[in-house]
Amino acid sequence: MRKPFLAGAAAVMLTTGCSFFSFDPDTESSDQIQGEGEAPMLATLVDSGDLPPLEERLPAEPLVVEPHEEIGRYGGEWNTAILGVHDWPWLGRTVAYENFVRWDPEWEESVPNIATEWEYNDDATELTVTIREGIRWSDGEPFTTDDILFALNDIFNNHDVSPMAASDPGDGEKVDDHTFTISWDEPNALWIENDFILYQLLEKPKHYLAEFHIDHNPDADELAAEEGYTDWIEMLDDKAGVLSSAQYWQNPDMPTIRAWQVVEPLADSGRMVVERNPYYWKVDTEGNQLPYIDRVNFHILQDEEVMLVRALNGEIDMHARHINTLGNRPTLAENRESGGYDFFEMVPGEMNTAMISLNLTHEDEGLRTIFNDKDFRIALSHAVNRQDIIDVVYQEQGEPWQGAPRVESPFFNEELAKQYTEYDIDLANEILDEAGYSVENGVRVSPDGTPVRFSLSVPTDFRTDIVDSMEMVVGFWQELDIDVDLNTEDRSLWQNNRENNTHDANVWSGDAGLMDAVYDPRWYGPLHSGESNFAIPWAQWYTSDGEDSRSIEPPQDVQDHMAMYDAVQGEPDPDVRIELMKEFLAESQEQFYAMGISLTPPGYGIVADNFRNVPTSMPSSSVYNDPGPTNPEQYFIEE
Repeated sequence: MRKPFLAGAAAVMLTTGCSFFSFDPDTESSDQIQGEGEAPMLATLVDSGDLPPLEERLPAEPLVVEPHEEIGRYGGEWNTAILGVHDWPWLGRTVAYENFVRWDPEWEESVPNIATEWEYNDDATELTVTIREGIRWSDGEPFTTDDILFALNDIFNNHDVSPMAASDPGDGEKVDDHTFTISWDEPNALWIENDFILYQLLEKPKHYLAEFHIDHNPDADELAAEEGYTDWIEMLDDKAGVLSSAQYWQNPDMPTIRAWQVVEPLADSGRMVVERNPYYWKVDTEGNQLPYIDRVNFHILQDEEVMLVRALNGEIDMHARHINTLGNRPTLAENRESGGYDFFEMVPGEMNTAMISLNLTHEDEGLRTIFNDKDFRIALSHAVNRQDIIDVVYQEQGEPWQGAPRVESPFFNEELAKQYTEYDIDLANEILDEAGYSVENGVRVSPDGTPVRFSLSVPTDFRTDIVDSMEMVVGFWQELDIDVDLNTEDRSLWQNNRENNTHDANVWSGDAGLMDAVYDPRWYGPLHSGESNFAIPWAQWYTSDGEDSRSIEPPQDVQDHMAMYDAVQGEPDPDVRIELMKEFLAESQEQFYAMGISLTPPGYGIVADNFRNVPTSMPSSSVYNDPGPTNPEQYFIEE
């Protein structure tokens, strides 16, 4: 039952010699599109002899990126911002989105990137990957399968170095310098497109890091002592960012294959700067080496209000994080002309503003019995006036919605999305009465005569809209004579209670509403041991094969549902996999594990008037990694 290491992604394209070239290969050859242009700052280095000519820096067949609007112009600096060291994910989304394959900008399919070919065996326990020849690290050294296998086998499969080793990250084997195989104990057909270990396999250059690894340098401990580390493991972690991705951005000596390389490292304050990689292996449709923009400046701020002021002042060129809230939208909209920016639309992967989870694995037998009563959950759902919440909290944006994929998703299921969303307090009372929940002295009691009493926990430092909406939900449920109260908690306490299975009921945002539903089905089944809040011990049982001491074996019907997702993960054919996922969601509809409030309305980002090639609309999801798939390397600044 145990799944391979956090497998993830949707439709896998099985390709043969596929390339992401935007021109007709019958009329244009790679020779014709190579070496046409490069940034002036690099041309100067070539002229001085400090850098090889462009044709020696590019692969024989560079990847061709079609500009969104037009061929760009070289130069300029992109100014954006982050909230401290722990906000490093915005770095990965903007200047570091390089995986074996990429999502296309519309999030409809995966396209070749570093990998040009990939193919699973029949049972999806082995994958053969061919990478693009001629890619070089930013220091000019060749990028080969040796780098990938060093990361996979020597780092992530090493129990001394990485906790991921306990989770079956896969065993890699070299075929040649540009081909390798990876195998797992269990089928893992979703790995190539989105397993979160992927980007880490592509940022661990062997020629740089081997010196810090004891298996490649017997004197690594002595070197660690000289540099002030406890041992080679601590040194390697600090250099490579194994345990913390933030550390990766704090090492400017680390070579990269990304469009920009670190020149001023991530710190607690000031700014972090990345500068163009002279060996970047992508070109536009006229053969000009990318990226167009010379530098990206991440201003390190400690306050969202400061970030908002900078945006209003026109000091941020393109941004879609922290400040782009529903509450800030009117202020940002009013200031667009004076600030010199406009909005672009973001179609959220989030499918629900708030997902309410009654703890189906509660330690208290009485509450566990009540919460596992589907009729009880249905009654609570009908008692919530979702339209009132939408009007009051969400400025009349959205519609009543359960935990279900969005209309834009290939997995949209209208019945799942709309079931039990009709507000009908009389029906809710009727369902409870017929299920044996009577009212005695003004208090609803369970069939065994115990008063129905529980708390709904909300993290206070996450989203104020969720706190506001849950205050209304508690009021609606109290109209059913249920003794329920709102328990607002610090986020760390809320999370601790969730992880220890000590919560009655809690609430969080509803992720995975687009293509991401297939590889992060946290709300559609108890499959995510950290996020399926309605039954985390069931999910721990699933992910550990029952070996986790905290796990609880779920009922047989739930196990059967889990097995349906096993079939999804083991299916290499993307079309068949989509149909299997639809069948899985049909059973999610029957189970009705958790309830939602409303469909999350479209979001927005800001883009300066002179900042070009940014789409007017893009998907937004942690799995899509917006704006990465829109190819930030082809953004440019118009003078």
